[in-house]
Amino acid sequence: MSKKICFYVNSAKDKKVFELLDYYSNDIKIMRELGYEVITCSNTNEIPDDVDLFFIWWWTSGIIGLRYAKKKKKPALMIGNLHYSDPSTQGFFQRPFYIRWFIKYCLRNSDLQIATSKIEFEDIKKLNAKNPVWFYHCFDSRKYIFSDSPRENFLFTLTQLTKVNIERKKVYEIIKAYQKIKNDYPGLKLKIAGGKSDNGFSELEKYVNDNDLTDDVIFLGRVSDEEKIDLYRNCKIYIQPSDFEGFGMAIAEAMLCGAPVITSPAGAIPEVVGDKALLVNANNIDEISGAIKKLLDDDELYNKLHIEGYERIKNLFSYEERKFKIKNILEQYI
Repeated sequence: MSKKICFYVNSAKDKKVFELLDYYSNDIKIMRELGYEVITCSNTNEIPDDVDLFFIWWWTSGIIGLRYAKKKKKPALMIGNLHYSDPSTQGFFQRPFYIRWFIKYCLRNSDLQIATSKIEFEDIKKLNAKNPVWFYHCFDSRKYIFSDSPRENFLFTLTQLTKVNIERKKVYEIIKAYQKIKNDYPGLKLKIAGGKSDNGFSELEKYVNDNDLTDDVIFLGRVSDEEKIDLYRNCKIYIQPSDFEGFGMAIAEAMLCGAPVITSPAGAIPEVVGDKALLVNANNIDEISGAIKKLLDDDELYNKLHIEGYERIKNLFSYEERKFKIKNILEQYI
């Protein structure tokens, strides 16, 4: 009989996220390929009595799953991002006291703490994580397929359109940077994917309308996995400056699909992109607009990032490497 793993994400109110978000779905697929029975759970009522191990996401809401695992005296492996040096409202030191207590509790009471990048690994050690390890997320190049076809005349960014994410991932700055250069590139559009029901969307839409950008800035709403990949494969440039990323999944996905990327040297982003993307000050609109112009005007640089960005992600963040590391970890606890 195969061992049972509870893959626990307390914030997963919609079970579709276990399939749509690659940082969940890849690990679920890997565990199943390794012969484990994986039960996805978003609350403790869904957890079977005979679970052998808990794999729990997020140092905050994951405390519920961790407490349940300890009650059942089962091993609990936890994973997440700390955002220790994130200056935005999502950063560790900007969070309420009780949230910071949850984080510390999880780091010190779970059996293993998995960091998603080297910077996150060094940061969880600062909070005395009990048994920290780190290894990168992975990407399946059979899913994120490199495209060498001519690209369409639009810039692209993807994020939840909550107020905190709009602030951290600089959506207003992207729009303002596009606004500065759009008349120099006739027909160039900016496409933004993210939920129109998110709490920052209405203000963002109003800004676009008030600045006569309604025909130029296109809000796509939430997109499916297939639509997202199609956008990566066809956009002229993927833009995601940020105050902080614990990894930067969308940035790497876009690069794997061949999109040249503009981002910023914040958090784990330099670990992911190396010198295969243009790095800008996330709060400097002139730098962002200048980087857009540079890529649009310099064919040699554009083609270099198009090819070498893809090769970097494909070579450094392989599915098989993560599978090997997860296999070794699970064998220690089950």
